Amino acid sequence: MFRNAFWVLLFISFHCLAENAVTQPPSPTELVASQTAVINDIEATSKRVVQMEATWEKTTSEMTRDLIQQQVVSDIRTTTRLVNHFLDQVKVINTPEAIKLGEEVVNAENRFFEARLTPASSDLRQLFEQYEKASADEQLLVLFNINDFYAYINWLQNERLDNLNLLKSWKVDTAAAQQELDQEITLYAEFMATYLRNNTRQKELLQTELKSLPADARSSLESKIATQDRLVRSAVANLKQIVIMMEEQGLPVDQYNELIFKTTGNLAEAVVNFETLRTVIAGLWDDLIHWFKSNMGGILSRLFLFAALMAVAILLARLVRRGISRAVTHKKARFSTLVQEFFINVGGNLVVVFGFLFALAQVGLDLTPVLTGLGVAGIVIGFALQDTLSNFASGMMILIYRPFDVGDFVEAGGVAGKVGKMSLVNTTIRTFDNQVFMVPNAKIWGETIKNITSERIRRVDMVFGVAYGDNVELVEKILEEIVSSHPKILKTPEHIIRLHVLNESSVDFVVRPWVKTDDYWDVYWDITREVKVRFDREGITIPFPQRELHFYNKTPADLPGERVTIQRSEIGLRTVSEGEDGRA
Repeated sequence: MFRNAFWVLLFISFHCLAENAVTQPPSPTELVASQTAVINDIEATSKRVVQMEATWEKTTSEMTRDLIQQQVVSDIRTTTRLVNHFLDQVKVINTPEAIKLGEEVVNAENRFFEARLTPASSDLRQLFEQYEKASADEQLLVLFNINDFYAYINWLQNERLDNLNLLKSWKVDTAAAQQELDQEITLYAEFMATYLRNNTRQKELLQTELKSLPADARSSLESKIATQDRLVRSAVANLKQIVIMMEEQGLPVDQYNELIFKTTGNLAEAVVNFETLRTVIAGLWDDLIHWFKSNMGGILSRLFLFAALMAVAILLARLVRRGISRAVTHKKARFSTLVQEFFINVGGNLVVVFGFLFALAQVGLDLTPVLTGLGVAGIVIGFALQDTLSNFASGMMILIYRPFDVGDFVEAGGVAGKVGKMSLVNTTIRTFDNQVFMVPNAKIWGETIKNITSERIRRVDMVFGVAYGDNVELVEKILEEIVSSHPKILKTPEHIIRLHVLNESSVDFVVRPWVKTDDYWDVYWDITREVKVRFDREGITIPFPQRELHFYNKTPADLPGERVTIQRSEIGLRTVSEGEDGRA
């Protein structure tokens, strides 16, 4: 335990000694020597960098240029670290003499940075030109170098700003140097903004040209658009860094933020504050007003052309509907009403749809994305509306096989009534009590369909029962007279009157005349009424079901038993005494 405590105390002692060694300020003589060494290092680094810059300009290999540029940045950062170490010593001493030495070093470093900015700007312009001439594979390497130069120039400017801020803290007059630096940064921002606008404009022109080319000739132009897009994104990223630098200096940046927003279409890409947001909104409003004024004539002419073409399409659709209507309603066509309506509606609607697409094309709208979107939407809608598509398919089957027509009385889909109208999705049926049902076609096609009025004539099936005591020949004669005398009963096919069934309570006769379908219920009701009237007049009984039940009361042996008979009929039960029912 004592050994551990010893090692801890020893470590703390060495740490304290090290801190005292680091923080101990140098003597004035040592500080002057350090200043001389730093200035000599700046001059030596400047010579080496100048040589490397000359080599960079003579080199055509992008890989070699990238290595040279990395070496330049490494040498400058080494010198910068040495300068910062010296300035840290000046801050510790903080005497007028030390500050004077530090001011000389800062000015020497700033002159070194200014000397580096001039060839860097020239080299950047040279890279821009080389990027346009390079092949697609070489452009990526050139773009990497362009981005490196962006970062290099921004770093040099930030170092100059830090040096000026340090001089301000030492109460050194930096107004002239600050004004010069602000002008350089503003010119640099203007250069990048102009470069960004030009590349954005070229990209838009290429995209406009791409729309006019066929699909098989777009590959080369798409490659150029991708190249321009890389330049635009790189320029936007660099301009954002410059805007941040300008905001720290209090320089106006609203127009650059507006340019970034207009280029990217994303407000989050801009360095946003309230003033910037107001400037962006005002700029958008001005652009909208300007666009509206410059395009007012074109907009109105296109709207008029679109309206005129749609009017022509609607008029043509009406003519097509009339022509189709005459064709499908011709006697020789023999189409059902459902098929007629289908062809008429589909023909007219197709003309309107094609007219609409033609009008859009004439006003300058590219139909390729519209048709592509409709195809994708069709797939999505197909999955979402599977039941509707099932109804559509069932509607097509009904149109093809024609199990019923408009105006027919049917029993389908659990509904009985008259078919009012039919679409490819559902069928409207009006019941006999005037209720309207819209039945899905899938339900109709998937079940049994009973068409009551599909044939021109129908047989009326009726059954009449008489008592067992009535004369069969008389009943047949009366029924024959009634049926033969009715004017709506057809002679052919011949009607049928037969004794059909000997039931429990009646003798049943069937009466089956043939009538026109429209006269079915009239004949049914007329015959039924006339049979009742004639049977009553001729004394023929229409019996109701009867059943006799015999109950025997059990009594003591000394009492005689009594039999009670109860007759059951449709009007109730009654008790019949012995002998009353005809039995002794």
